[in-house]
Amino acid sequence: MIGFFMAYFVDSLTGVGIVDQTSSFFGKLLLFVTVVGVLLIRKNEDLETVKQLIKESTFYDQQWQATWQDETSQQSEKE
Repeated sequence: MIGFFMAYFVDSLTGVGIVDQTSSFFGKLLLFVTVVGVLLIRKNEDLETVKQLIKESTFYDQQWQATWQDETSQQSEKE
């Protein structure tokens, strides 16, 4: 129901009807993002899981960058 209210709100602001909103590329993109978001985050606990996965992936990236920084600093000390 919230989606229909928002579509009506967009219709009243822009004059673009509900059918035109859903048949446009932007409307289909937003629908896809919404469906994927609902599938990924079904409960509030799922949101915490996603946050933990993002934190973990950036942690590995930080470790990777740290190893390269250590190598370059050791090479510059040798020279």
